Amino acid sequence: MIRKKLEDLISNLLLKYEGGRPFFDALDDQIKNSINEDIVISLMRGTEDKYVVSSGEFGDRVFNLYNEGKFKCKGMVVYNGKIMTKDKGVTYWYPPDFDLNNKEFVFIDDSLFSGKTLSVIENHLREHNSKIEYVSVVYDGSKKKDPKVHSFYRYY
Repeated sequence: MIRKKLEDLISNLLLKYEGGRPFFDALDDQIKNSINEDIVISLMRGTEDKYVVSSGEFGDRVFNLYNEGKFKCKGMVVYNGKIMTKDKGVTYWYPPDFDLNNKEFVFIDDSLFSGKTLSVIENHLREHNSKIEYVSVVYDGSKKKDPKVHSFYRYY
């Protein structure tokens, strides 16, 4: 059902845009505005015995569902959403008392394109002897296929 919704969304956008940056910008906006609780919970399958990391506005949504008990995981941390702001990188995460040390995380996000946000988070976790085991996203728009990225839909 989720894949079908994404395929329909993409088909409609491709009628309007030929591809390229305008298409991806429109797709990103549509995903951010249309993601519902069921999609987020579907992304969380298999995280019961994992630590979860996310970022930005999407991470806030996931964290709220976690606090409401809509899915289970060992613990969750959310990084700042403006992670790509020049020369700032990781400026905060919450909960502030979350112990980042020596853990394996699942990175959950709405989309993956360049992987820059993921890279910044991975670098920060490495400083705490932690790592990202795999990535789970709604939509993968990255050109290079990464075997640790799981998505409901992959563009390339």
